[in-house]
Amino acid sequence: MDLSAFFETDGQAQVQKTEEFLAKLDEDGWKRFLSVAQRLVFRANETVVSQSEISRTFYLVARGRLEVVAKDIQGAVRHVYFIEPLSIFGEQAFFDGHPRSASVVALTEGELYGITPDAFEILAVRHPDIARLALLDLGRILSLRLREMTKLALRGRQL
Repeated sequence: MDLSAFFETDGQAQVQKTEEFLAKLDEDGWKRFLSVAQRLVFRANETVVSQSEISRTFYLVARGRLEVVAKDIQGAVRHVYFIEPLSIFGEQAFFDGHPRSASVVALTEGELYGITPDAFEILAVRHPDIARLALLDLGRILSLRLREMTKLALRGRQL
């Protein structure tokens, strides 16, 4: 398993530290975390996740840049936010099991790692300390994103 994407930069804008997933995990910890993940490669303009699909997998972006978009009630596609390397998406569905609230479209080619609830259970049995850190980080990032959406809603902006 090639881990170079997690330890090198490729000249792209770096993810804000607040949304970086498992920022303090060392290389050995990453190997353990990724040992339960499914590696996926994507192409530019590819829809990686579709709004309304049912899947509880969350994804960690190893390299590439993606955009989260959602259709509003009139059917217009709206930009929600960008996802940079070392951040995650799909955390809501991972926790609640509901259909995807938005689509994720690749802006560049790249690579990501998917973690299903079953894979996470394996991680929790094998490496409970890493699973605990991952859960806390998933919750932290979900909370930050909820705060941002709350700010937008309070300003009267629709997605």
